[in-house]
Amino acid sequence: MSVLQTVNRVLTPKTKRSVVNPLEQLNEYQLSVLEKEGYDLEFLEAIQPRGGVQFLENGYMTADGHVRTLKVYGYAKDADLFWLAYLMNNQDTVATLDIATAEKDEVINKINTKLNELEDRSVSERKATDRNDSVHDYRELAEYAANLTKNGEIAKKILLQIHVYAPTLEKLDERCDELMKDIKGTGYKVYPRMFQSKYDYQSLFTNFSQQSHNPNFQRGHTLPSLVLGKGIPLHHQALKDPQGAEYGYTKTGGTFIWDVVQLNSTRLSSNLVMFGTMGAGKSTILKMIAENMLAAGNYVWGFEKAKDFLPLIRSRDGRIVRLDGSEGMINPLEVFATKTDDSGLQVNEKGSFISHLDKVTHQLSLINPELKGTLRSDFRIYLRHFYIRKGLIPKSFKEEAVSSEPFKITGLSPEAYPTLSELWAFIKSIKLEKGTTPAKLARKEQLETMIQELCETYGDMFDGHSTITNLSNEPFVFFDIESIDGLDRGVFQAQLYMAMTLIWNQALIEGRRQKYLYENGQLKEEDMRQFCALIDECHNVVNAHNIETVEYMTNFQREMRKVKALTLLATQSPQEMVPENANHEHLDQLKKVFELSTQKIFLKMDDSQLQHIKNLVGMSLTQSELQSITSQKKGEAIITFGDRETYRVHITPNQRQLKLFSGGK
Repeated sequence: MSVLQTVNRVLTPKTKRSVVNPLEQLNEYQLSVLEKEGYDLEFLEAIQPRGGVQFLENGYMTADGHVRTLKVYGYAKDADLFWLAYLMNNQDTVATLDIATAEKDEVINKINTKLNELEDRSVSERKATDRNDSVHDYRELAEYAANLTKNGEIAKKILLQIHVYAPTLEKLDERCDELMKDIKGTGYKVYPRMFQSKYDYQSLFTNFSQQSHNPNFQRGHTLPSLVLGKGIPLHHQALKDPQGAEYGYTKTGGTFIWDVVQLNSTRLSSNLVMFGTMGAGKSTILKMIAENMLAAGNYVWGFEKAKDFLPLIRSRDGRIVRLDGSEGMINPLEVFATKTDDSGLQVNEKGSFISHLDKVTHQLSLINPELKGTLRSDFRIYLRHFYIRKGLIPKSFKEEAVSSEPFKITGLSPEAYPTLSELWAFIKSIKLEKGTTPAKLARKEQLETMIQELCETYGDMFDGHSTITNLSNEPFVFFDIESIDGLDRGVFQAQLYMAMTLIWNQALIEGRRQKYLYENGQLKEEDMRQFCALIDECHNVVNAHNIETVEYMTNFQREMRKVKALTLLATQSPQEMVPENANHEHLDQLKKVFELSTQKIFLKMDDSQLQHIKNLVGMSLTQSELQSITSQKKGEAIITFGDRETYRVHITPNQRQLKLFSGGK
């Protein structure tokens, strides 16, 4: 039983109430009670925490350091907007501002006295400049008096004191000297209080009226209410999303606790795009976002080129999928579950197969742009018949039929699906009917040649059973596009499209399942898992040369909000992502990616980019915010959520993150 509990237990039966105040010293009777209970009071005194306040001649001392009070006694003549912030928002200080309404008659009497003095000085001063100053001050004071008597102006008295704290006296002297120098540099006057430390401490908890009864009270400074009003120091900015993680602090020192997937009246979608020059901190911010999303149980899939994300992927037991086939491949003829029923729990086999036919046809058209029109239709027909020949779909299957014989084609073992070389052999084996036109025969031979080239030239990527499996169970997957960067443009686009399809499929299936559970009351909204598609250096993927992928991306951004999915894009400048010299049709598509990314981060960029940024963001950034982009230091960012909700943030990754994120900071 504690000391206080013992005293209370003994005294309560007699007094019917608890008499021990833990903030007051125990009296002799209470001490005697403790001694009778067997407590060693000398030992307790020796080991008790040293709390309380000790008042010194030039400040006061608490258990955790020293405090000195600075009093502001002189104010700048022409006060700026938010001028009180210069005095009250300083590091390692607590500032108090006590306000009272001044008596109008008293103020008018003092003004009259001062006006008489100024009138006399305007004539009697020896120097012309002093006489002119007196005339100027006279006019200002006379105008103030007129506002008080005729225009409803109210005079205010203020007491402004700054309590500076530090762990040691040496540090306190240093901080006070620096702060006083800074304050005087802005036109204000301040001095350290001496021999009044007890009253200074009490001023933290008492108002103007209460302080006026102290023997050391000094009258407050009188100023117009309009000047006081525009000095408001409480323009503090902070972000505290309920499910957020800490990324740094705002320009005013407020915490920036951000949840990328938080939606509200201004953040209508979670898609994000980030711009910044080399070394400004893009990759670090992306990795912080990815790590925080994974910690919350979400999915993060993306593209990797410079191996920047490799340490983070390994630390999280993620997967790297090389798209050149050197460490395994994904069979382009394997059918994935891309469609589900309304519940999101049952795979729509027919819908998934039709989507698969579209995907394979489009991939081949990316590699061979001449695959269009009748040639494209022939290939799709041959492909459908090929799956019938393999026994994977029934002979009665028709794409346009409302219902057909049920079948199972998704989720089979990799060996159950045919390969591209088998498709090549199938097309070669097709015997066209007598009377077939030479054009149809030529198209068949052209398709044979297309598929033969893929099998013989890019067999490691396209011809074989899938050796990369179970990706659907992986929360952290990145596709390595560096290995295919130097290949034929069509091959690059085809593999990119395949990876985008896998990302979309995973987001769709997982999102629909989560949505169904939520709508049926089996899952809370805050427990729903989000899906993030992350692309660093996105100009390698989203550009005028990959316009098909751009269209795929914009469709993803539009549709995935419904199933709790988002895109995170980062590049060095908007010029790389949305070039001004792109043709009109492509430019519109590229702009849509930017427009659909409602969250935008601007790190340091070159002056030459400002006009382009202004054209893209419109009025969502003020002119000062726009101009500050070029002067930002590493780790500083302007983050806008649209609708004029903008934060100027200093990103502060911790030491563990900096070490883990090395390779792309």
